[in-house]
Amino acid sequence: MSEHLLKAGANITPRDGDELTRLPSLNYWFRTKSAIVLHLSNGTVQVNFFQDHTKVILCPLMGAVTYIDERREFRTYRLSLLEEFGCSRELAGRLRFAHNMVEKLLANPTSSQR
Repeated sequence: MSEHLLKAGANITPRDGDELTRLPSLNYWFRTKSAIVLHLSNGTVQVNFFQDHTKVILCPLMGAVTYIDERREFRTYRLSLLEEFGCSRELAGRLRFAHNMVEKLLANPTSSQR
């Protein structure tokens, strides 16, 4: 498992004032047959897929999704632009799954109270 651990943004140099920011904490998580779903205190939802180790990170504050592919390359897309121009089938399938998981989180009142 450790070999697939990825620290996204690990090579980014911190800026002045970054030490004052509050890091989000894990609010709630659950596991399905194909992924683990993490809901953070800032509203971000991260879905880690088991089979190919890809990840989808939904950020409501930015209205964006970050996709980390099996080659560990990551790209961030604005949701409004995906709606307007579309995306690859690969990303679309993962976004459909993530959408279902967000609906599951919203249906579970304990997931937003932790």
